[in-house]
Amino acid sequence: QEQRSWIKIEYARGHTARQCHQGLQEACRESALPYRTVARWVKAFNEGCQNVADMHRPGHPSVSEEVHALSALLESDQHHTIRELARETGLAHMTVLHFLKECLGMRKTASRWVLHDLMEAQAVADVFDRWGWKVLYHPPYSPGLSPCDFDLIPKMKEPLCGIRFRTVPEIIQAVDHSI
Repeated sequence: QEQRSWIKIEYARGHTARQCHQGLQEACRESALPYRTVARWVKAFNEGCQNVADMHRPGHPSVSEEVHALSALLESDQHHTIRELARETGLAHMTVLHFLKECLGMRKTASRWVLHDLMEAQAVADVFDRWGWKVLYHPPYSPGLSPCDFDLIPKMKEPLCGIRFRTVPEIIQAVDHSI
């Protein structure tokens, strides 16, 4: 944006695109914008453009539009694979991965894309330490410790015990009645 602002000022002083480009090359050396970009900005300023922010170009969506599209897809279903996201957005596989990780701060956890903020995790750990709390982990595949097994499931299974069902609709009706 600094170079664009400089181009705008030089254009206002009456300089051509070629003169603006030469001035940028002298000041910025290898980091100077290419001539075609300078010429495009001079043309835009000549047509009345006053803004030096990124111009929208047809056929070239801005990064924010692409990131927004990825975010919208993940809001509808967090289980998308990178391949599916790339196909839906028309972006390259590595571009999708970069946007997910760097722009959206997402990580793949248990087959879902979720926000991954280490600072939040550290803040939670600090609170636990400050209050002297211990984290009690629920062992995986341990129905003996599942909260729903303490109250709900045994009471629901009790009237169904010993009954044989012939069809799925019979099962559904009996469970509905039990609940």
